[in-house]
Amino acid sequence: MSPGPLVEWDPPRTATAVLVCLPHAGSGAFQFRTWQELLGPGTALLAVQLPGRENRWREEPATGMAQVLDELVPELARRLDLPYLVFGHSMGALVGYELARVLGLEHGRWPLGFVASACRAPDDQGEPSDTPELTDEQIVAGLVADGAVPAAVAANSRLAAAVVRPLRGDAALCDSYSPPETDPLLRCPLTAWRGRDDAGVTDGHIRKWDAWSTGPSTVRTFPGDHFYHLAAPDLVTSELKRFATDQLANRS
Repeated sequence: MSPGPLVEWDPPRTATAVLVCLPHAGSGAFQFRTWQELLGPGTALLAVQLPGRENRWREEPATGMAQVLDELVPELARRLDLPYLVFGHSMGALVGYELARVLGLEHGRWPLGFVASACRAPDDQGEPSDTPELTDEQIVAGLVADGAVPAAVAANSRLAAAVVRPLRGDAALCDSYSPPETDPLLRCPLTAWRGRDDAGVTDGHIRKWDAWSTGPSTVRTFPGDHFYHLAAPDLVTSELKRFATDQLANRS
């Protein structure tokens, strides 16, 4: 049996909420492995694993948003037996926004809250990427320079190919994305986060998320760059726990 799109690590039986986490482009669910322990007994973590990476590396990567949602929405609709929140980082925030929107509109399951991390708003995604024109070596060199992968990846052609393959699929997904024309607004609190040194996602960019929910919205800046969430997991999970606690209290 092929691995599914959702990964969890010893979810606590005492959980009162579920946190759905979606990774950045080219990456996988295992970056969130340590977060369950950090979140504590009140929150169960469900990490999204898209095809073409980590334990799903044999599968073809998805190249469109509809393809991703067709797999994820039914799976989550079956699994979400508790109030849930969504945390998406970079491309994961774009997928998370669409996921929360479809779960709300089609299944009546709006999240307690949505965290858009290191991502521009759906109508402000910028120019298409240059990924299709780049060689594998050029892509890996850029990832190493950004600190997204270790330098050793560039010296191993098979490892480099495994890294680049899902990234090309994710780039196609983002480049082909267009925001919904009907019912675009989430109906839940929204908070937009970024790293202070992230030049590609500025404070002005994340403030545009305010227009994408009917609920209250806030912004939060963390120390670090585009991958601040990996550099300071203790701080990020602490803020996620606080956000979950606040939204559960507001729901009561």
